[in-house]
Amino acid sequence: MNLEIEKYLALLEQRLGLLRALAQQLVGCRKEFVAMDLDGMYLRTGEQEELCRQIHSLHPAIDSLQRTCARQLDLARLDAVRQPEEVNWAARLRGVMRDLGEAQAEVNRLSQIHAAYLRRSRRTVDMLMNFFGKYALTYASPAESTPRAPRAGERG
Repeated sequence: MNLEIEKYLALLEQRLGLLRALAQQLVGCRKEFVAMDLDGMYLRTGEQEELCRQIHSLHPAIDSLQRTCARQLDLARLDAVRQPEEVNWAARLRGVMRDLGEAQAEVNRLSQIHAAYLRRSRRTVDMLMNFFGKYALTYASPAESTPRAPRAGERG
């Protein structure tokens, strides 16, 4: 039993670390938005995708161990007769689950902020594209705006 619970806790702690790293990436991405650093944004986005892949890859192992450990620890049981070892495992598990909940809530909050940045950036880009499209010929150099006829001796 101890080995399965230890594996389960290790996987949960690994997931917690990945969620915290993802939160740091989302916070760090704000700097690239403010600086309008497209290369930095692409780099951060790639790192965020990799962290999400790693988190997703943990799910099958966590799910299978979760059922086994829940049966073994019987966390819902409140009767007083528990081994001291079970109490320690249950306390550690509750602590990790609490931290996971907080980290997931923080990543969710940061993701919503990030999505808002993207929506606003998209509106700004659309507005600028409309502006440039409307006034492109107005500000084009005369050589670009009107084709000129070839001069004598030039090929056309």
